[in-house]
Amino acid sequence: MSVLARSLHVIAAITWIGGMLFVALVLVPVARRLNDPALRARLFHETGLQFRTVGWVALAVLVATGIVNLVLRPYLLTVPRFQVKLGLVVVALLLALVHDFVLGPRAGAPGGNPRARIWASWVARVNVLVVLAIVVLGVALRG
Repeated sequence: MSVLARSLHVIAAITWIGGMLFVALVLVPVARRLNDPALRARLFHETGLQFRTVGWVALAVLVATGIVNLVLRPYLLTVPRFQVKLGLVVVALLLALVHDFVLGPRAGAPGGNPRARIWASWVARVNVLVVLAIVVLGVALRG
């Protein structure tokens, strides 16, 4: 059970973080080179909708397997690194909620608000940094 829960946790993390990094490092630079603003907006919108589904499934698996892992290792609640990691998980979930269900839809709507696009972009960037910190803390727990 322990190996299965940890494996699913890592696979879900790879899916979520990999998707975030793909968007930031591949999709955004390619889309910025498109001369057609309507095509660029549609590409971001369609990709965002698809990744939102994949991302939230991955997040659900992360939370569920995180709870299982915590039940199997309750001593982690006393480890300061884990406490910081858990706090950052809450921050990452809140940032993802705001990005995916508030700013993203406003930014991606036809004739979307340019300010919402800017805010969505910054929230996504901050969330990538938060999530990478979570990974580092998770790896540090195994050390």
